[in-house]
Amino acid sequence: MRAKESIITLNEQDLDFKYEIQKEPGGEGIMHCFACGGCTARCPVREIDEQYNPRKIIRMALLGLKEEVFRSEFVWLCSSHSRCAGRCPQEVTIGAIASACRNMAMREGYSNLSVNQGPKSSKAIKSNELDPGFKYEIQKEPGGESITHCFACGTCTASCPEMEKDNKYDPRRFIRKILLGMREEAFTDGFMWRCSTHYACNERCPQGVKISELMNVIRNIAMRGGYAPPK
Repeated sequence: MRAKESIITLNEQDLDFKYEIQKEPGGEGIMHCFACGGCTARCPVREIDEQYNPRKIIRMALLGLKEEVFRSEFVWLCSSHSRCAGRCPQEVTIGAIASACRNMAMREGYSNLSVNQGPKSSKAIKSNELDPGFKYEIQKEPGGESITHCFACGTCTASCPEMEKDNKYDPRRFIRKILLGMREEAFTDGFMWRCSTHYACNERCPQGVKISELMNVIRNIAMRGGYAPPK
């Protein structure tokens, strides 16, 4: 029997949520989805971590589980790689829907990427606290040119020895913070100081992102800003 607190009562949900998404640029296809799971079968993020399930997120959106969707890490980590779009019989573009949900969430003051408190953190970061120019600042530094090539597919995470020791040290989540403009969260993330620049991720990256060089650039920018590694 399911615990009482896990039961979803539909009359308590936002049944207009799916229509709000449909009105957003990129969210038009959400009503075409019948949750067949073709997107989940093709999702590279899902291949690395089973908790990231695009079919489940779309289903929650259709049921009106607005809070759960906005706090889902999938909405923030979806890399819009379009593999799922090629598999969908209804021609739904999951990446575009995730982007629409992300834009809606940011307007309402949500963000859900906080490695410091673990992947289930409910810490909210307001959109006006984000620095959209952060990634371009890194890109201008020697060694940081490849930052905008990253689409957070997770192959770096799959080959990261730090992740094998402790799953809170996740390079994909760290890079995603930077791309979203979460400067403070990136500079206080333990992975930034923990990364050993071992080059294994460089060999796996399909976009040619030089994670090892990138991490040195980010650490240097952080130290110039007064941040220091933990004692």
